[in-house]
Amino acid sequence: MEKGLCIGGSVVVAGIFVGFVAYRIAKKNPKLLKNARKKVSNIGKKTSAIAVEAKQAFAEGFETAKTNVATA
Repeated sequence: MEKGLCIGGSVVVAGIFVGFVAYRIAKKNPKLLKNARKKVSNIGKKTSAIAVEAKQAFAEGFETAKTNVATA
């Protein structure tokens, strides 16, 4: 149990350190944060588009397979 507590505490300390460093960088360069938000938004949009295309492709393949089984 002590090992898990030590690991958890280390993760919390590391997270605080990384957050502090990120805060300092963002404070010095606000354009960096704005650009990062745009990129994350674009990645989200592209991921959604890919997921929709994959869903459609699966549905088309499933319908084709159902038809092939029904006619076999």
